[in-house]
Amino acid sequence: MTNLTSTLRLQHVFISNLLEAAQWIGVEKLEAQRKLRAAKIHLLAHLKLEDTLLYPTLFEAAERSVELKHTLDFLAKDMADVSKEVMSFFEQFHIGGTHHHTSQDIGNILFLLQTRIRREEDTLFAEFDKLKIAARTMVAVQMTDFRPSIGDCSRSIHHM
Repeated sequence: MTNLTSTLRLQHVFISNLLEAAQWIGVEKLEAQRKLRAAKIHLLAHLKLEDTLLYPTLFEAAERSVELKHTLDFLAKDMADVSKEVMSFFEQFHIGGTHHHTSQDIGNILFLLQTRIRREEDTLFAEFDKLKIAARTMVAVQMTDFRPSIGDCSRSIHHM
């Protein structure tokens, strides 16, 4: 696992935990409302991180892989649907207060997010990690190929 995918996985758990806690506490309680606001803030930051560090790498690799391109296309449509539902939930919560939402509404949003999270972690994170490992391996091989020998270094020192 790369540092990025590890961070994103931890964020998934944190956001899910906030939603689960809000559901468990009861949406009418102030503490649950705080947790829902925190979940929205963390989700937006999480999506920004994915959009700036994860997806550009995957889209670049998809230019060379038809299979990855199909996977990204499928998951992009899925994400658009999930994002629309989740952001609608949070906007209604923010504008209309909590009396419009129930614990079941939070449960529905949580289910949508967790389903999306599983798909993302199982397919995209695994692909991202493979790409990063391959890139590190190439750099290591290049460094080994171009490493000067001790004799080369000593000759250049004597010529100074």
